[in-house]
Amino acid sequence: MSDATVTLPQVLLLNHVTHGRATSPSGLANVMRVSLPAVSQMIDRLVQQGLLRRSEDPGDRRRKTVATTAAADAFLRKLEVARGRDFELGLASVAPELLAQMAALLERAAAQLEDGGAGAHDARLRQKMGR
Repeated sequence: MSDATVTLPQVLLLNHVTHGRATSPSGLANVMRVSLPAVSQMIDRLVQQGLLRRSEDPGDRRRKTVATTAAADAFLRKLEVARGRDFELGLASVAPELLAQMAALLERAAAQLEDGGAGAHDARLRQKMGR
């Protein structure tokens, strides 16, 4: 298997399966917001490449589920390492002070997202609208 034969949508599908967001074709179609036939084609290709395995749901034999293989897990780890290196190279020319400011802002944004963040946004929106 060549890594070049895995498309971005297929990588996204593998990530969804790996992180347990969906394991059925219909669930994957839903979370990826694509048609069931499109997901079925991706699954077929990934099964042929040895990155997914398909099986019957023990509770309902009509329902199929998919799981990643060891080859898919290794491929995703390799991709993650490569992306990390790309980010490091991209940020190497940014001044350390600016990196620290960016990190602080991202931490604040993440904290707001974890807390729901809607309260602060709603208050600002009401203020802009004069309410």
